[in-house]
Amino acid sequence: MKYYQFSNGEETISIPLKKDVKKIYVEVTTGCNYSCITCIRHSWTDQIGDMSIDTFNKLFEDIKALPDLKCVHFGGFGEPLTHPNILAMIKSCKGLGLTVEMITNGSMLTPQVADLLVDVGLDWIFVSLDGPDDQSFETIRPGASYDQVVSNIEYLQRLKKERKTNKPALGVEFVATKQNIRKLPAMPALTDRLGAHKLIVTNVLPYHESMKDEILYDTGLDLNSFGRESTFLSVKAAPNMQLRTARHCRFVENKALAVTWQGEVSPCYAFMHSYTCYIMGRKKDMLAHSFGNVKDRSIAEIWTTPEYARFRWMVRSADYPSCTDCRLIDGCSTALNNEADCWGNNPTCSDCLWARDIIMCP
Repeated sequence: MKYYQFSNGEETISIPLKKDVKKIYVEVTTGCNYSCITCIRHSWTDQIGDMSIDTFNKLFEDIKALPDLKCVHFGGFGEPLTHPNILAMIKSCKGLGLTVEMITNGSMLTPQVADLLVDVGLDWIFVSLDGPDDQSFETIRPGASYDQVVSNIEYLQRLKKERKTNKPALGVEFVATKQNIRKLPAMPALTDRLGAHKLIVTNVLPYHESMKDEILYDTGLDLNSFGRESTFLSVKAAPNMQLRTARHCRFVENKALAVTWQGEVSPCYAFMHSYTCYIMGRKKDMLAHSFGNVKDRSIAEIWTTPEYARFRWMVRSADYPSCTDCRLIDGCSTALNNEADCWGNNPTCSDCLWARDIIMCP
């Protein structure tokens, strides 16, 4: 086995370069039929596009060479069901015996699509539902139809019973804001009625200045206080509503990576695109970071580069500063973007709310 060694100034660190990727998030498109007020598209100038068949086929060949891979998640910053080949992509990954997940806004989960998803054996489908009624749902998703999305879910669940299968298992994701938080107590009853097995409650990350006052963290509210009466529903709420010293990255700890529609390999969702966000009301420019492109090198080769291995070590060790609660943040130029931090890391995770368990993903 190959090792990468470097000095952190105090000791020599030796990292085994293993092809041990366990989960891949695949962004098949950045297109979407919705224009939600919480969406990252309000603050980026990135190109909208679909992953080409050639790029997916190359990615698929790379996947075959990853001995520890367990799961492929179709998501990212677009609606997967808008991609014309999404069902074939799911079927290909299922053919390798992998667990396959997908997140969707539910609007295109028509009876025909539901029938095909059951046929291809999708394991999990996560539907974004930011409220238990049309008023709360459609405030965040202008022009969307709450009744249609719920009807689509109900059809899928009936179909599964008819087919005598529990796949795809249903998960629901709720993005908490000041606008919809009063509706959260009603969500477990809705998800129970729909037959969901997971309810993910996450905080909003404002991508536009108009949303920066919608955050609930650091208000003392505990999202874990909702929904515990359910007997079979797993509630996965963002456990931290206030900043803590401890930091951990689920992407790195779960040996996961993300692939954009253009084939760029990023360590997580936060680095997939360039955009503006607001951290505790403070504007920050996020710059995309890629460790390589699947069109040029294999996933295994990219994963085992010294640069990527050292990045994962840095994150696992929390060997980076914490801008979010730094007393010197005002006037600090390194906190204006994620390009580098005051400890010399490039790129940096110093303002990451995912690492604080304030923001969560499936």
